[in-house]
Amino acid sequence: TVLTLELGLLLEIPVARIAILGVIKALLPGEDKALLRLQVNFLGVIDFENKYISFDASLYDSRLLTFTLAGDMAFRLSWGEQPVFILSVGGFHPAFREAPGDLQNMTRLTLSLLSGSNPRITIQCYFAVTSNTVQFGARAELYAAAAGFNVYGFIGFDLLFQFDPFKFIAAFAAGLALRRGSSVLMGIRVSGELSGPT
Repeated sequence: TVLTLELGLLLEIPVARIAILGVIKALLPGEDKALLRLQVNFLGVIDFENKYISFDASLYDSRLLTFTLAGDMAFRLSWGEQPVFILSVGGFHPAFREAPGDLQNMTRLTLSLLSGSNPRITIQCYFAVTSNTVQFGARAELYAAAAGFNVYGFIGFDLLFQFDPFKFIAAFAAGLALRRGSSVLMGIRVSGELSGPT
């Protein structure tokens, strides 16, 4: 079996609301020797009375080869008096303040290249589309500690395009530091931001 689905369906009458919840598991190429293990909890709600659809999903106990995978996904659609369209995998641009409160702290789509907390290498990314924006970004981090000292490094970018009125924000940052605890002994950091169109 490559793909399994456990599904629950809840109907609320006469409110005309449907909830679908469950777990999707994908084991590739097979269960005995799964190179890719994806396990996703999800909940979807269709509310006809309030003209609203929501869908939330989270990866758990997932991995690619020996690397841990994590992350959240969300979808929102409203066709009522205040139309809304949001699709996000891994969250939003740091400067985007219009996300609903329940989506403010989404987990980035994360690949952990080393298990444990020391040393660790993680790669995170996100992609989001709303009715007025497209936004995406990525960040890689390195951390290693020994004898009271640690090395911390990162590199990342964030892009946000807004259509009406048109504007964009493109930011880049990278850094590497030798630290004792949280005190930086020596390091280098480069960052920049370009915004427009003006």
